[in-house]
Amino acid sequence: MTADSSALRPAPRPTRPAAAPVSAPRGGRFSLKGGVRHVAGISAALVGTQAVTGILGLLYWAVAARLTSVTAVGVAGAATSLMLLLGSFGMLGLGTLLIAEIPRTDPATRRLLVRTALVVAGVASTVFGALVAIGVGSLGLTDLSSIATPFNVVDFAIGTGITGLCMVLDQAVLVVGLSRVQLERNTLASVAKIVILIGLVYAGRRSGMDIFLSWTLGNLVSLGLVAMRTRVRTSVVTARAVGRRLVDLGLLRRLARSAASHHALNLMLQAPMLLLSVVVAAVLSAEANGYFSTARSIAGFVFVLPFSITIALFASAQGRERELAQRMRFTIPFGIAASLVADAVLWPLGPTVLSAFGHSYSVEALTTLRVLVLAGLPFVIKDHFVALRRTQNRTGNAAVIALLGAVFELVAAVIGAKVGGTVGLCSFWVGALAVEAVLLTGPILRAARAPAPVDPPPPPALHRRPRPGPRHRRPLPVPHDQRAVGVAS
Repeated sequence: MTADSSALRPAPRPTRPAAAPVSAPRGGRFSLKGGVRHVAGISAALVGTQAVTGILGLLYWAVAARLTSVTAVGVAGAATSLMLLLGSFGMLGLGTLLIAEIPRTDPATRRLLVRTALVVAGVASTVFGALVAIGVGSLGLTDLSSIATPFNVVDFAIGTGITGLCMVLDQAVLVVGLSRVQLERNTLASVAKIVILIGLVYAGRRSGMDIFLSWTLGNLVSLGLVAMRTRVRTSVVTARAVGRRLVDLGLLRRLARSAASHHALNLMLQAPMLLLSVVVAAVLSAEANGYFSTARSIAGFVFVLPFSITIALFASAQGRERELAQRMRFTIPFGIAASLVADAVLWPLGPTVLSAFGHSYSVEALTTLRVLVLAGLPFVIKDHFVALRRTQNRTGNAAVIALLGAVFELVAAVIGAKVGGTVGLCSFWVGALAVEAVLLTGPILRAARAPAPVDPPPPPALHRRPRPGPRHRRPLPVPHDQRAVGVAS
C-alpha cells in the first residue's frame, strides 16, 4: 500500500474501466515471498503503533497507581473496559467493513464512505454508553455506582462515542495506506492522557472516574491531529460526484448485511477479554480488579502480535483464500514462536515490570500476569481461524462459533473466580481458550492442505494484442500484481 496522504484524496476518474484483480501465479515462490513481505509490512505498522502506545499506556497506569488508590485504579479499569466493549459494539462492524470495501469503492466516494462510517459509529457508541451508564446504577454494584452520577454519565457517554469513532478511524487509515496517522494519533492520545491525568490529580481529582475523564480528553485531543493530517482540497470531479455531502447513509444501507456479520463477529471476539475486568469487579472487588487490570495491560503486549498478523493477512489477501492459506504456513509458526519468546521474557521479568506500579502490584499481580500471558498461544490459532473465515466471506459462521466460545470463556471465568479468585479466573479462562484452539485447528489444517484452485484467466482487455510478425512472437503476459485502477496496492 502507498504510505502517503494521497490515498484518502479523491483520485482522478479513470480513463478506462477498472479491471478485476488478477491472481498471483499458483504456488509461486516469488508470490509467497512477496505476500509474506506485504503481511510483514502491515503487521510492522500495527505492532509499532501498539508497542509505542502500549509502553505509554503502561506509564499511564503506573502514574495512576502511584498517584491514586488501588480502588480508584480498579474502578477506572472496569470503566475503561466497559467503554472499550461498548465502543466495539458501537462500531457496528464498520472498521473491518471498510477494510473489505474501500479497495472496491469508487475513489471519488471513498472519503464520503469513511466520513459516514465515522459519524454513524460515533453516534451509536455515544447512545450505547449513555444507556449503560444510566443502567449501571440500578444493578446494585457498589464499586461501580459512581459511573451513574449525572456528570459521569455524560463523561462516560462522550468517552464511549469518541472511542467507537477512533476504533473505526484507526482501521480506515490502515487500509488506505495512512498507518503513520494511526501511530501519530495513538501516540498523541497516550501522551495527552498522562498529562491530563497528572493535572487532574494535582487539582484534587483522584477518583476512578477522574482517571476515566483523562482517557476521554486524551482521545478528543488526538482527533484534532487527524483532522489536520487528513485535510485535503476537494477536486471539482469529487465535488460533483458526492454533492459536498458530509455523510450518505445510503452507502451504508447497501452494505448493511455485510456490516452486520462483521459486527457480530467483532463483538464476540472482543467481549470476553473486555468483560473479564467487569467480572473481577463484580464477583470479587474493585481492589482485586486494580491488580488484574494492571496485569492484563502488561499481558496485552503478548496478544498484539497474533492480532496484528491476522489483521494484516485479512487486509492483504483481498479475498484470495489460497494466498492466505499459503501465508498461514509461515505466520502460524512465527506467531507461536513469538508468543513463546514473550512468555519466556515476562515470566522472570514480571516482578521487575510490576514494581513500576508499586510494591503491592509486584506481589499481588505476579501470578495473575504469568497465567494471563499464556493466552497468547491459543490466540494465535483463534485469530488465524477468524482471518480465514473473513477471507472466505463466512463471517456469519465465524460469528456463531465466536459466540459459543465467548459464552464458554465467560462461564469458565466466573467459575474460576469463585473457585480461586483472580488467579482461578485467569486459569479457567486460559484453559477455555486452549480448548477452543484445539477445536479450531481442524478448519485451518483443511484450508492449508486443500488443493489450489485453477486461477481464472486474466481479463482479455488487459492482454496486449500480438503485433504482426514472425510466428514465434507471443502476447506479452500480464504482470501478476496488476490491480484495479485507482486502488492503492
